[in-house]
Amino acid sequence: MKPHPPKSGEGDPTPVADLDESAPPLPFPTDDAAGEPAVGGLPNRYLIKEDDEGRYLTCVEAPEIKIRLQRDLSVPAAAARKYPEGTIFLDGAALAPPFLDLERQVYNLDHHEGCVRRFTLASCEQALVLVLRGLDLRTRAWTVWANSPDLDTVLAVWLLLNALHLSENNADIKRTVIPLVRLEGLIDSQGLELVEFSGFSEPQLARMTRLLEQLREAELEHLRRPPTGGEMRGPDLFELTASLLHKIDELVYPTGFFEEMPMMEELAREELGGERIVVVCHSESGIYEIETVLKRLYGKRLGVIILQKDDSNYTLRQVDSFLPVNLEAAYRRLNLIDPAAGRGGHSNRWGGSGEIGGSPRRTGTDLTPTEIARACKLAYQRPPIRDRIGSTLLALVWSAVAMAAGWLAQGLAVGSPPWTWEGQRPGGSLNFAAVGAYSALAILAVLSSQRRRRLFGVQVPVGNSWLLAAPGVFVGAVLGGVWVAPVGPDGPFGLFHVLALLHLPLFAELTFRGIAHGLLVRFFSVVGTQGRWFLSWPAAISALIYTFWTVPLGHPSPTTGVPFWPAAPGWPLAPVLLSVVGALVAGVSLAICRERSGSLLAPLTLHYSGVAVALLVAKFIG
Repeated sequence: MKPHPPKSGEGDPTPVADLDESAPPLPFPTDDAAGEPAVGGLPNRYLIKEDDEGRYLTCVEAPEIKIRLQRDLSVPAAAARKYPEGTIFLDGAALAPPFLDLERQVYNLDHHEGCVRRFTLASCEQALVLVLRGLDLRTRAWTVWANSPDLDTVLAVWLLLNALHLSENNADIKRTVIPLVRLEGLIDSQGLELVEFSGFSEPQLARMTRLLEQLREAELEHLRRPPTGGEMRGPDLFELTASLLHKIDELVYPTGFFEEMPMMEELAREELGGERIVVVCHSESGIYEIETVLKRLYGKRLGVIILQKDDSNYTLRQVDSFLPVNLEAAYRRLNLIDPAAGRGGHSNRWGGSGEIGGSPRRTGTDLTPTEIARACKLAYQRPPIRDRIGSTLLALVWSAVAMAAGWLAQGLAVGSPPWTWEGQRPGGSLNFAAVGAYSALAILAVLSSQRRRRLFGVQVPVGNSWLLAAPGVFVGAVLGGVWVAPVGPDGPFGLFHVLALLHLPLFAELTFRGIAHGLLVRFFSVVGTQGRWFLSWPAAISALIYTFWTVPLGHPSPTTGVPFWPAAPGWPLAPVLLSVVGALVAGVSLAICRERSGSLLAPLTLHYSGVAVALLVAKFIG
């Protein structure tokens, strides 16, 4: 893109293109200094942050607005109109005449391209008109693009970030701000020789001129900073802009203006759907005081508040009573992923009522603010169908990889197709079970990092209610639905047979209750370790995948090597049907056990118990 030429109209302040590249970094505070008293008795409300798209500037009282500064930014007119909804261009950032796309809420506040400059309001005046005309900047997230921190642009930024105070009809603030903006706009468009065009009285004109001179002096003070450390570079646009914004605060707001207002810092924010949001913030004030502040900042968009009291302790508050679920859904999701939940006792968990609750009391949480906000998003917002389909396909693919590894090892061991009766005898079952189990373990280790291990059941079982799933596992075992090794070359309970008996359940649980179930949990609700019982989608889908891969094994008897239940006259498919029903019953029961315990160890224990039941039944009918 062709760089936009530096603005050099009559009366323009020093253009950014002329800034000294040797100036050192400015000592403007970033996030950690939010709310601390500054010179003049006013807090530093302007924060420099960073996200996936880069650095941005925001205000503690306008967290929905991100100011992005990019030197020499000049977006072509056609591209500017196609920018994402909620975009505002300032003073030359877009090479287009001023426009208001009210449907998509994309605005260009400019008086350079495609207009008669002397007949057009300056950018700061256009911003003032939007604010005074009632543009509610709390209804959505906004991105403001600018390419230089001259006074016209900085005043426009200040107006957008402080629109809340202007919309509250504070007469004292307006008496200072409006004349200041009008005078700067007049100078920026017409030059100094037409200042009388403002219509101000001489005392008022003198006062506004002094205020503008103070702002320009603050700007020049940073530009005159001598280079240090031998590194030659210009002043940081974000630090310079934040410094000028704070200087405007000192000129506009009286000392102590913000003293009675609880200060807070936004740490994370996510959309909940239905134009509602969850906000994670830090403040020394209580949850109800912060609720009042956040309602003022976000309006009706506020759905859930999460207040950080210290690094690991949080209070949750559902503000909107008409959300589709309440905090119980958030607790289940947070307990599912938080490594600290359950540590130090079964009651050390996220919990509370449907309207207010908190993090684990004894240990606090190990989650970051961003992880907490995203967990709440998944609890309140139904994930897109593409994510659910994608997780199901991944579960199928990774279970297929583990099964393929086991069958390949089995085929190489016996020299015949692994799904035949011969392929499951001498040593084939052990190769299948051992190689498959260790392949599944390797896949599970890759998929489950330290922050995701609870999703995949890598923890100690919680409580003992999971034992109620045992009858279903035993019924499935009797029908031939658990993984039992056939007779080995040295007879029943020989070395090969015992090792295969130990490895097969491990293979099944790592693959289906570990890998497959863990991949599904990310986008589906599951049964918690407490609360009501229900059949979740991850339990149902993982059980179907388990059944699908169990049928080709043939379910040979552990004592005879032939099908567990022989075919009855006239019913040749009876053994297969019984094994399908058994695998489905056992799979669902083991998945519910996995969810109710939160651990892979619980279903593995029940699977071994089912193998014991199968051995007894096989001995009895053999």
